Amino acid sequence: MKVWSRVIALLLAVVLGISLAGCSSGQKPAEKPAEKQPEAPKVKDSITIALQGEPTSLDPQFPDDGNMRAVTDNVFEGLLELDGQTLKPKPALATEYKVVNPTTWEFKLRSGVKFHNGETLTADDVVFSVTRIIDPKFKSQIAGNFSSIKTAKKVDDSTVQIITNGPDPAMPVRLTLLKIMNKKHVESVGDKVTTQPVGTGPYKVTEWNRGVHILVERFDQYWGNKPSIPKAKYRFIQEGSTRLSALKAGEIDLAVNLLPEYAKEVPQVATAEGLEFPFIRLNHFKGIMANKLMRLAVNYAIDKEAIAKNLFGGYATVAQGQLFKPGYVGFNPNLKPYPYDPEKAKELIKQAGYKGEKIQLIAERGRYLKDGEFAEAISMMLRDVGLNVELKYYDWQEWLKTLFNRERAPDMMYSSHGNEMFDADRTFSSLVHSKGPMSSYNSAEVDKKIDQARTEMDPAKRQKLYEEIGQMIYDDPAFICVVNLKDIYGLSKDLQWKPRQDSRITLYEMKLAGQ
Repeated sequence: MKVWSRVIALLLAVVLGISLAGCSSGQKPAEKPAEKQPEAPKVKDSITIALQGEPTSLDPQFPDDGNMRAVTDNVFEGLLELDGQTLKPKPALATEYKVVNPTTWEFKLRSGVKFHNGETLTADDVVFSVTRIIDPKFKSQIAGNFSSIKTAKKVDDSTVQIITNGPDPAMPVRLTLLKIMNKKHVESVGDKVTTQPVGTGPYKVTEWNRGVHILVERFDQYWGNKPSIPKAKYRFIQEGSTRLSALKAGEIDLAVNLLPEYAKEVPQVATAEGLEFPFIRLNHFKGIMANKLMRLAVNYAIDKEAIAKNLFGGYATVAQGQLFKPGYVGFNPNLKPYPYDPEKAKELIKQAGYKGEKIQLIAERGRYLKDGEFAEAISMMLRDVGLNVELKYYDWQEWLKTLFNRERAPDMMYSSHGNEMFDADRTFSSLVHSKGPMSSYNSAEVDKKIDQARTEMDPAKRQKLYEEIGQMIYDDPAFICVVNLKDIYGLSKDLQWKPRQDSRITLYEMKLAGQ
């Protein structure tokens, strides 16, 4: 064993000597193979937004559809746009404007603006867009926003004048809602314009797979700031619990109309003072609610504090006897909510001579936050004071047809009102004026004041008129005003976005972590 030990030691010494000799000769030792570097994580280039329902159309000039606007606000633009925090109009497709005379507004168009089909924006597109939306034959559901506009005319390729029926102090904010279409595209595709949108916005639609999703991607020729997120998918998930599950599973990045009870379960929650005022429209034209005493009674029958606290978990405030809040042009600080007084409601019902006739309340489910539960709570409170209320839920399309057709108007109808103009004219012209597209109120005196206010250029006089109108439709109720909702959004951990005061879902203002 000793011999083998000496032999092995000698061999090791020889080998070591050879190795040392090799090193001393200037030869490099064999290098270790380079370690494989871990792959850099892939940068996320797309987000998924879950809407409460599928848009009815992608023609931004026709439907009054919030699901559509969540998409089209990123695809189309107006002459002016609303600042999401200050709520003041600022330049968009028009760089400047002036008042030529009390009924003429002149706009200078931004040069070099491209539509998604490669066409250049001209005055012809603007004139076409304005005249299209106000055309009675078109029957736009949002035409009431622009009823003060008489026509539009081209001065030159980059200059347009909009002519009004009378002075219109709200014109700048009004035009933030009027999206500009490409004349050539609309005329060439006809009815397909509802599914093949072409705008000037920062994103373009690349696919609408009905019932599944809408895909958009960044428009490389956009005239403004380049959005951070290259692509987005809009999914249609009606149930709040399903949107929550999808967000927690990482399948979506933004969930709209998050239920208050889910706020603690999501990676991030973001809230803002919302636009939506869920309310009950009362039929002033015919039926049981044509009786003023009945309209007063139902206002006293509703426990608004309970709805704000218990149904919406504190993510709502009681409406101040109107569909406005402080900061709106036309907000009346003297109005207060009708107190909850079921005994007074019962007495008014008795005075009205009510004999237990069936009272129809129409609502829908899935479009607005807790809309179905809201309608059920209202119907239960009305039954508690002795009213024979029949609550029916319509699907979205049937509900819209009923909302915009006075001949089909029930005794009472659930709706939710969001005033993107933050100006009383939008509410009063569409919901109160007897010729408004969603009105079931009928008062020649109120109509006269609405018409007068919308042409009054003196801000103080205009405010006074709106306060008078607010008082009139409070004393002789047009609605049951209930609460003002907060917007509640669920966000993935990677998404960065500050919700806006106008409730618009602006993909172009979002970022992903690391961008």
